[in-house]
Amino acid sequence: MKKYLTIFLFLLVSALVIGTSVKAENGVNYNTYTLSDGRLVRTQIAYVPIGDINELDGVSLDTPQDVHIANNKLYIASLGTDSSKIIIYDLLSETAQVIGQDFLENASGVYATEEGIIYVADRAANVAYKLDETGQILTTYVKPNSPLFGTENFQPRKIISDSRGNVYILNLGTKGLAQFTNDGEFLAYFGTNTITPTLRTVLQYTFFTDEQLESLFNLTPPEVSNMAIDNRGLIHTVSLGDGAYGVKRLNISGDNLLPEMYTSPNLVDVYVGSLGNIFTISREGVIYEYDIEGNLLFAFGGQDITNQVQGLMNQPTSIAVDDYSNIYVLDRGSKSMKIFYPTTFTHHVHSALEFYQDGLYVESQGPWQEVLKMNDFFDLAHRGMANAYFSLGQYEDALDEYYIANDRSGYSDAFWEVRNAWLIDNAPTFIIILMALLVVFVVNIKVKVVSYVFKPVRLSIGWTRKKSKIVDQILYVFSYLRNPADKTYEIKRKNRIGIFPVTVLLGIYFLFYIYYIYNLGFLFNTRNIDNINVIEELIKIILPIIVWVVANFLIGSIREGEGRLKDVYITTIYSLAPYFLTLPIIAIVSKGLTYNEAFLVSFMTTIAVGLTVIYFFFMVKETHFYNVKDTFKSIIISAFTMVMMLLGVFILYILLNELFILVKDIIMEVIYRVTNS
Repeated sequence: MKKYLTIFLFLLVSALVIGTSVKAENGVNYNTYTLSDGRLVRTQIAYVPIGDINELDGVSLDTPQDVHIANNKLYIASLGTDSSKIIIYDLLSETAQVIGQDFLENASGVYATEEGIIYVADRAANVAYKLDETGQILTTYVKPNSPLFGTENFQPRKIISDSRGNVYILNLGTKGLAQFTNDGEFLAYFGTNTITPTLRTVLQYTFFTDEQLESLFNLTPPEVSNMAIDNRGLIHTVSLGDGAYGVKRLNISGDNLLPEMYTSPNLVDVYVGSLGNIFTISREGVIYEYDIEGNLLFAFGGQDITNQVQGLMNQPTSIAVDDYSNIYVLDRGSKSMKIFYPTTFTHHVHSALEFYQDGLYVESQGPWQEVLKMNDFFDLAHRGMANAYFSLGQYEDALDEYYIANDRSGYSDAFWEVRNAWLIDNAPTFIIILMALLVVFVVNIKVKVVSYVFKPVRLSIGWTRKKSKIVDQILYVFSYLRNPADKTYEIKRKNRIGIFPVTVLLGIYFLFYIYYIYNLGFLFNTRNIDNINVIEELIKIILPIIVWVVANFLIGSIREGEGRLKDVYITTIYSLAPYFLTLPIIAIVSKGLTYNEAFLVSFMTTIAVGLTVIYFFFMVKETHFYNVKDTFKSIIISAFTMVMMLLGVFILYILLNELFILVKDIIMEVIYRVTNS
């Protein structure tokens, strides 16, 4: 069968070279991209365009609207000048058959089963049909007379059927897919999109009146633009303007099974290949291929409204993929079908995926190695190699590959094995250390050995604090944490602490924070270290603290608080100690943990934040000498004031930025006119 298909493609290319359908012979006129470490990077050419065709076996495509492949046959819904038709083209015999031209008005969607049953959505006639291979009508689907359907117009755009004979019709509107029985009885809507609530919409619905909401906002869920079904019976949909969730795989309850995906907001069609790979195409002519888990493999293509560049689209409407990974794209703008042939690189990827998805990780190692020889930045190949190493028990190699692939779940499993092996190898050493610590503990009860050993350290610290006022005031933070009430009194009444040492302490906090974000364990650090800007991080720490100090001082002044600006600043810095002093500890501990112990990181972080909140409460209470009720009021009002001040700073930044751009444009315009006068 593959031999026949290869011959067909060869003859097709030959015909295109001789004919006039090919607009350009410039080779591959687009770049191919994949995701590496969450970033879009160029990769090897995945698919090569082999031409455009305007007719099949003498049958003109006219205005092609939808395509489906089953049993090595192309089923194309086409709109002509006077009527519509379904073209059935046999890829093996290279013969075409036309059906439906005597009753179809605007065939906008077509689907065929392995048994040769054909489903057609007729948008203009407001009906859908179930046909046999000769074009005889078996069932007609009309607007349901059911309260469940509602008052929506019945305007079928696309149609599919599952293995049980249920039919899904994509109707014009936003209610999702209309589900029918094989006999045409309406069941329910399925796969309806929803509106994801945002802070903006929550505030709108909280504070706006019904009249304001009706006049200002028309919030409707994203519209499903197309659908497909895989060999497991799972329906896939694409939606316009649905962001990272523009591609969905729906379970029986209509819930999405796919994660956030890199995609376009303007997807017009989706198709699922024999490997379970998902293919989509956007209005801009970009084709996206994902694996069965939703990982982006390739993105390529583009738009050309002149119809002169081979491989680029004018107005793509539909996409389909055969069992040999050849891609067929219908282009309404050029009234043609474009075909893309997979390269050797793509064949290696698909071969590896076939083993990989069957759980044959070791067998997939060979194809993945070939992929990495051609592109060492292909994340999925590194993940495949990691799984192969893991299956072979080569956990350290798997650990390295999981790290490169940015696969934290796999990294956790491999690290668990590496850590267990290390613990077993070093068990005798740990036992000796534990026994020694136990002996020291028992002896220390009687002799106080630990106190004696650390006495020089305590004396050294005490001597340093006496000699250096700055060191003394920095270390005063530990005294403050033990007794915030008394120490706040000393700060206010005795001027015990100066601003400079506390500012140095704030700098130490920042160093601890930088250490934390750079050294947090891989499993828990989702930030890209290469993109960290230290200046931005400094602003993120310093700006909120300064704004809080000013806001709390102002509110304290209004509400009869006793704290001076200096007092609020010093006690605020000291109160932040539990959080910032814990960060390096969390970073160090996280390096030895897997996801099974992730609760320890969460627990330590929660304790640090909780203690900081408690100290903040006492800081406000003691600094301004409030009772509990007034303290809560002061914190809430200060927080609100802080938000308003930050919002004001943000607005001022935007205005100044616009002013800067305006002045820059004026200066550039003046320079241009002077130099060209």
